[in-house]
Amino acid sequence: MPTPDNKKMDVYSAVRWSAVSKYGAQGVHVVVSLVLARLLAPEYFGLLGMATVITGFVKVFKNLGFNTAIVQRKTTGPDLLSTLFWVNLAVCLVVAGVVAGIAPLAASMYQDPRVAPIVAVLAVNFVMAGFTMIPTALLTRQMAFHKLAVREIAGIAVDGTTSIALALCGWGVWALVAGTLAGHAAQMVLINLVCPFRPRLAFDKQGLKQCLGFGLNLTGFNIFNYFARHADNLIIGIFLGPVALGYYALAYKLMLLPRNSITNVVTRVLLPTFSRMQDDDERLAKAYLRTCGAIAFVTFPMMAGLAVVARPFVEVVLGEKWLPAVPLIWILAPIGAIQSVGSTQGQLFLAKGRTGWMFLWNILTSALKVLSFLVGVRWGVLGVAASYALVSVLLVPANFWVVFRLVHALTLSRLLRVLTPYTTMSATMTLIVLGCHVLITRLSISLGIGLLISVCVGAVTYTVLAFIGRPQGFVHLAQLLPVRALPLHLGRLCPRILR
Repeated sequence: MPTPDNKKMDVYSAVRWSAVSKYGAQGVHVVVSLVLARLLAPEYFGLLGMATVITGFVKVFKNLGFNTAIVQRKTTGPDLLSTLFWVNLAVCLVVAGVVAGIAPLAASMYQDPRVAPIVAVLAVNFVMAGFTMIPTALLTRQMAFHKLAVREIAGIAVDGTTSIALALCGWGVWALVAGTLAGHAAQMVLINLVCPFRPRLAFDKQGLKQCLGFGLNLTGFNIFNYFARHADNLIIGIFLGPVALGYYALAYKLMLLPRNSITNVVTRVLLPTFSRMQDDDERLAKAYLRTCGAIAFVTFPMMAGLAVVARPFVEVVLGEKWLPAVPLIWILAPIGAIQSVGSTQGQLFLAKGRTGWMFLWNILTSALKVLSFLVGVRWGVLGVAASYALVSVLLVPANFWVVFRLVHALTLSRLLRVLTPYTTMSATMTLIVLGCHVLITRLSISLGIGLLISVCVGAVTYTVLAFIGRPQGFVHLAQLLPVRALPLHLGRLCPRILR
């Protein structure tokens, strides 16, 4: 039996390598995205966005929630894993065939024949996914994120290298498509090298039934969640075309990058950690609130800063052709801050085993978001973004109220007390950077230098405010991340918060 200290170190290692994986993959992705934005026209990103709306939706069905069920179950035997492998592989093959078959319908829906071959080729990704589900789930269950890091970073690197090389050769949108295929192929090979799985010819009927019971509710949730998160792309693509979708997709991606920089690192370790606390509401509530505070400490200033420097950033880094995306960034950045904290809600549903609740509530929220897109599209892409932002803000208290019914020690007032310091510091930083921006404009400083000055002023201001106010998120960071060893201890923040 592992000792408590060993368990603690397992969590330390898991989160540290989760950070390495996500930050490494995200860093490569940021660089690749910026380079491709320079090389390719917005229309190409819009075409890929149209295709991935279709493939992304069908992707929800590819594992039927089996991956999460494997992580959540107390025990998993070889017969069950083999059963899940064969069922999942069969589902992936069917899904790939369906995607290839509906490709002409997708082109007809968008009234753009270029979409059909893109959708058909992307169907190959589903076949490869059938060979990665079990190894990935096993590594996640074991918290072996050092092995997952190799797969994720290498996959993104292969994707980016392929896309950039082909973009330079004039492949247009097919540079993006080929890069996606190459990245998935690299991940499939690597994940099976680091965690080889040899399925048996076995069938565990009882285990399959239990996993389906858990997974189908989760799949239902993912279906409606996907509609809520991607219906905007679908509606913009149909009514406004690929160019408008390209601008919107870029703004949305920039919103996700800062948000996911901390959220994805933390949330992937929350399920196994929260599951151990599911019978102790007060302990679970404290861990959850500290997690929200840690996320807000990092993401709130990042999203505020993104909104403030949006115009000079786009003009200097991406070029003037992307300037129509700037108002979209202004609208979506605050939503990114809200979602960074809200993204933790699902882990409470899962830890408590209430996927049914999660599914039913998501039906309502998804319907409201899709309705907001349909209402907003009459005012163009800005209307879609504004409608989405309005509904997202209005749903915040209801979303937390519902999930907090599962953990009686959690209340909205406790959450607001935790988030208030980070909101105040971020707002103060924003005002100071805005004043700095006005001064830069009057002094006629170049955009590039002005952008650098604004970023530095924002970073210094927030750091000083953190030293003065010393909120809990900052205290944990200061205790656990000594400057001389900062890169090696990034992952220790989360375990300290979760204790």
